[in-house]
Amino acid sequence: MASAALSLSDAIATDFLTCPICLERLRRPKILPCLHTYCQGCLEGLLGAGPGLRCPECREDVSLPQGVAGLKTNFFVNGLLELVRPVGEAGLTCALCPLIGQEGGRPAVSHCLDCADSLCQACATGHRCSRLTHAHRLVSLQGYLSGEHDEEIRQRQAVRCPEHPAEEVRFFCRPCAGPICRECRLGPHLEHPCQTLEEAAEALRPLVAELLAGVEETAGRVARGRAALEEELEQLRRHEAGLRDVVKRACANVAQRLLAQQEEVLAALRRHVEGREKAAGLLRTELQLQEQLARGTADVARKVLALGRPVEIVSLEALITQQLSRLRGFHWEPLGGPRPRLVVRADLQNLSSLFQLDLGEAEPEGRGKDRAQHDTPSPEPPAPSSEPQASVPQPSAAAPWPPAPAPDPPSCRPPPTARFSCSFSVRIPGDKHRPRVTGLCPLGSRELLLADEENRSLKRFSLQGDFRGAVPVHGGVAPCSVAAVGSRVAYTAGSRLYLAERDGALVWQKALRTTQASHAVTSAAEGGEAVAVSVAGHLEVYDTRGELVEKIFPDGHDRLAMVFVASRCGRYVASDWHRRSVVAFDGHGQLLAELGEERLEQCQPGAVCTDDRGHFYVALRELNKVMAFRPGGEALGPFLTPRHGIQRARVATITGDGHFAVALSDGTVHVFRIQYPTQ
Repeated sequence: MASAALSLSDAIATDFLTCPICLERLRRPKILPCLHTYCQGCLEGLLGAGPGLRCPECREDVSLPQGVAGLKTNFFVNGLLELVRPVGEAGLTCALCPLIGQEGGRPAVSHCLDCADSLCQACATGHRCSRLTHAHRLVSLQGYLSGEHDEEIRQRQAVRCPEHPAEEVRFFCRPCAGPICRECRLGPHLEHPCQTLEEAAEALRPLVAELLAGVEETAGRVARGRAALEEELEQLRRHEAGLRDVVKRACANVAQRLLAQQEEVLAALRRHVEGREKAAGLLRTELQLQEQLARGTADVARKVLALGRPVEIVSLEALITQQLSRLRGFHWEPLGGPRPRLVVRADLQNLSSLFQLDLGEAEPEGRGKDRAQHDTPSPEPPAPSSEPQASVPQPSAAAPWPPAPAPDPPSCRPPPTARFSCSFSVRIPGDKHRPRVTGLCPLGSRELLLADEENRSLKRFSLQGDFRGAVPVHGGVAPCSVAAVGSRVAYTAGSRLYLAERDGALVWQKALRTTQASHAVTSAAEGGEAVAVSVAGHLEVYDTRGELVEKIFPDGHDRLAMVFVASRCGRYVASDWHRRSVVAFDGHGQLLAELGEERLEQCQPGAVCTDDRGHFYVALRELNKVMAFRPGGEALGPFLTPRHGIQRARVATITGDGHFAVALSDGTVHVFRIQYPTQ
């Protein structure tokens, strides 16, 4: 027991009873509201011009209306300080010998726990025999110094009143929430309800214990949270290391393949040039020989004509004429041939799209608010669906397109912009021909479905360009246009319309009128559970059972050639190649907007698509542009231009989460994020 008390005393002396400011033993300890204790003198040294001070450890501000002296004295620390023995106390002499005339004092052998005096053997004997001190507790000095009696000393310690130093604190004033002595009890606290210290401690102990248990539980939660945070950070670092390894290996693989292709291309180029050089060398030798013969023969003929006698000229004329005629008629084929041409694939020129790092960032601030201001409120929260159309209600025929607040003036609403996301080629292993994308639509929230007419396949890709598989086509036909209809897929091929499951199982097929070369298909009706197909300039709408629901004639008559069609919220946008215009109309055929050639920069309109805000986008293939328009047909300006890498756009679509995908003639797909301006 003594050794345990001693170790506790050492721990208290080195940690608990040391002032963090002066690093000395606490003197006149004052406790702050944050429970940190300092010397009164050290706290006074921290006072500035303000009305208080800041705790040096936790930085909590403490007001001092009565100065540092007005802070509570830490009686607990004071009591513990009395247990700490000063250095050199082992050689103590008797404290009473000088009082009875004994010079020098005899060595102390006992210690009085009540008087706190060390006594020699004689004085200890007298101390026990005195009427006033016979009840005092005398212990051996060795046991006192070893800490054996610390607990007993703690019980006998008397806390003195700061106002009346001669009096011991005995009571607790409840209104003042402080300990007081007998003089204070009979003086200024006479009218206050008071308790003995024992009663007050007994009443307050459960409350403090309950709070302590709560704090310990909180400390445990915080410790577990800190441990979880450290584990999460460690997992993040391991994940980072893994991603770094993947990136390095991918870059090394790409670099190795590029270097191998470099060597292959350069070797082929070198072989070609060497072959041409060899042919050029042979031709050069032949030309040099013919040049020498020509010059030599000409020199001989010139001398014969200048110096020869008539008989000599006549006799040599036949030979000279024959040789000159032969040399004069010499001709050769120039080396010629086309020079080598190098074509760098467009999808390899921008290597920044090699990786797509998704950091899980939240949607930019203001976008959600902006969308809430402009999107149509649904009668009830839409159920999660893989189809964007399934989450948008069918508006009434009389509602403006889209059913949203009236648009602001053009000067107040800047156009949406495109932020590049990624680019990828749709060519996959097994393709026998260069891809020719003729149809494109969202498939769920994070996939694209495209029709590759040249390779007779429907291909699925993620928005990052990862190939997710193919949807088998019925009878190996060449699909032209494609649309997602609920959980199924609709596509056209030739003059037939097909509805199939995503595994390729055919649900039904319909024969269409053969009045145009291709038929555009899009989802229709509320929830996207119907399909609309362009036929002879009008739309035919079929339900999932294959029954014809209605025919929609834009503006009340056939438009002859609606080549591209898109829908959103039950409204339609179509490219009319017969009138070289773009039309927007509702489910009853009522015309909502029409853009003529003058609005389309005198170009034939190409692919069309719409977003959730009612904006529609038109591809101008001849100018390598995609133009944006408001629901009423007002121009918003160019959305994509050649600087975005747009070269001969074929088809385009917009996903439910605001990604714009456009397929080009070279078989690549560019994906952009639509960014709407904050209002």
